[in-house]
Amino acid sequence: MPNDYFQFKQFKINQARSGMKVTTEACLFAALIEGSKSQSILDIGSGTGLLGLMLAQRSTAEVSCVEIELSASLDMEQNIKQSPWSNRINGYHEDIQDFLVRRSGVYDTIVSNPPFYQGHLPAEHPQRRQALHQSSLTYKILVKAVKAALSPSGMFWVIYPFYESQVFHLYAEDLGVYRRSYINIYNKDGQKNIFRQISCFGKKSEKCPVKEINIRNNKGDYSQDFIKLLKPYYLHL
Repeated sequence: MPNDYFQFKQFKINQARSGMKVTTEACLFAALIEGSKSQSILDIGSGTGLLGLMLAQRSTAEVSCVEIELSASLDMEQNIKQSPWSNRINGYHEDIQDFLVRRSGVYDTIVSNPPFYQGHLPAEHPQRRQALHQSSLTYKILVKAVKAALSPSGMFWVIYPFYESQVFHLYAEDLGVYRRSYINIYNKDGQKNIFRQISCFGKKSEKCPVKEINIRNNKGDYSQDFIKLLKPYYLHL
């Protein structure tokens, strides 16, 4: 079973109540987001607050973390309060649509590690089911939230499995949010199947370059790219 907490170099993620624990791909996602110069960051479906905390570590941005599931939001609030950046991170137990109605303003960086299962059997754990299954944060809701909250020159970063990423891409373009770049994540060097796809979107259509990163090399050790990206965060790399 996963531990009730995950200790990083500068902060701690308590995750006893949350359905989704800290994952390798979520950490890699946060490390790849180009948010170091951001002034305002919105994390939609923030879970334990992992993305917001990792981005706060390498920026001076004001960070808003929005999470609808109560148990995860309790972990998130604890993690924010115990972090070195509690003065500029705010956590909200709220639906993203209600949050945007209640608050004005736009963000130059929006991030999300959203639920992605649609036709699969629900997870037995109710908190994990909500974290994994698109019951409250569908493609359409997420795109509309991004369109409403993203600044004209802002960037939206999201991670999905490959198939779901392609579907989301089509939804986004139909609503006027365009993919600007993407990164294919492979579990191991030499594998052909894409494990996760990280996409960056904006309000203007441009060329869409692609990058590739392997989590592990062909010997099964963390790749040099992974080590370089996560060394500022992980205790042992």
